[in-house]
Amino acid sequence: MPDQRCPRCDSQAMYKMRNGIISGDKHVYVRGLSLLTPRTDRMTYLCAECGYFANHIIDKDILLSVTQKWEKA
Repeated sequence: MPDQRCPRCDSQAMYKMRNGIISGDKHVYVRGLSLLTPRTDRMTYLCAECGYFANHIIDKDILLSVTQKWEKA
């Protein structure tokens, strides 16, 4: 989110924290990728106006894996 505006409500009340939201000990599986765990490095963005949040994976190895295994949109 380079412009730091909420993509949902267009508010400037966006905040970020590295690994800000953790789901506990459960694992998330994404088709064609390595295992993503609560320890996977990501940046969490949260809008203090509408509650929108997003986790952006910042682990370069996982992102590289996407370019090799997924079809480009």
